[in-house]
Amino acid sequence: MPSCKLVALTRPLPGREADYHDWYQNVHLPELVNTFKMKGAQRYKLVAKLMGADENEFLAIYDIECDDPAALLGEMGQAAASGKMTQSDASDMGTTYTALFQEYAPRVVPA
Repeated sequence: MPSCKLVALTRPLPGREADYHDWYQNVHLPELVNTFKMKGAQRYKLVAKLMGADENEFLAIYDIECDDPAALLGEMGQAAASGKMTQSDASDMGTTYTALFQEYAPRVVPA
């Protein structure tokens, strides 16, 4: 089964940081991982910019194995539209970036 990574770059709305972090870590990640049988997920905080002008300071990476990435995205969209996923009004949706990547080449490790 192909390995995929769903990545999400996000940031909280000003003044809503505590709500955003609580929702993301304690509601959103567990909902996605458990509802869509993901292998796991983890969040990261930006510590340095090297290139580009993206405004998001948080990254979430979801580990997924699936045969049909398009079907998975469709299921996720349906769950969001039907209210089966808990939304938050503390996340800045105007800057959010999400994308699904499928493994393309072997992992490079130290020799």
